[in-house]
Amino acid sequence: MKNLLLLPLLAFVLLISCKKDDYDPLQQQRDEQRKFDEQLGKDTVAIQGFLKQKELPYIRTSSGVYYNIVQPGTGNIIYNAGTRVQVKFRALLLDGTVVDESTINAPATYTLGDLIAGFQIGIPLIQPGGKIILYVPSGYVFGERTITDGQGKTLAPANSNFIFELELLQAI
Repeated sequence: MKNLLLLPLLAFVLLISCKKDDYDPLQQQRDEQRKFDEQLGKDTVAIQGFLKQKELPYIRTSSGVYYNIVQPGTGNIIYNAGTRVQVKFRALLLDGTVVDESTINAPATYTLGDLIAGFQIGIPLIQPGGKIILYVPSGYVFGERTITDGQGKTLAPANSNFIFELELLQAI
């Protein structure tokens, strides 16, 4: 009889000890921001080292994207997430590996708000006809994702910093 009374008590203690902490979305958001900030610090060191070694001119945005305006373009477009942009670009890693240049001969049109954050930051710095080189930390490109081609070949490892040579043909 004594064992029968202990069995429910033991089950209750086990159930309570296995209970997971309550989900805290604010804590998760803080953890994700901390992780982003840590990676941005590493990316900043890598990009600044690259720019210094190559003796390249640049300006840094408040968000941490580096750029050099090659040609400012003309016009007075005020950009928003719905602005349609036609661009040609080439994407490279800091070591010079070409990841994508599919739009060089065939410009593509996108909605600004649908593009990677690095483009959303960089494109508004120029006007149609403008050319810019963006040095973009990994968190504003693909972050922790590894980019592969259709056959599984790695094009860009996780946390890759990118160089984008971009030409803005049109913005509407």
